[in-house]
Amino acid sequence: MTRYEFVARAHAEGYSPPKEVTFAPSTRSEPHTHDQLSFVYVVAGTFILNTDRAAPAYQPGETCLLDANVAHAEEAGPQGATILVARKSGRVAETG
Repeated sequence: MTRYEFVARAHAEGYSPPKEVTFAPSTRSEPHTHDQLSFVYVVAGTFILNTDRAAPAYQPGETCLLDANVAHAEEAGPQGATILVARKSGRVAETG
């Protein structure tokens, strides 16, 4: 996926306008949660999303979804990471 495609998809699916976030090399945030669904696109570097279930590493052009209220820590690879993140109310697998 390209940056343009990510922004277009986020808009079409009702997410907030994406915000760019940069992480310094080899850093990791404290565990925390967000009260909204997060749609993430990796612009540069390696972005690692640590949860109690896994710690997948995402590369430029890859995306991931993180449900609201899931404890996680964001981590950057040795070259750092830059991501775009868009958020909205809801869950990945809503049932109706």
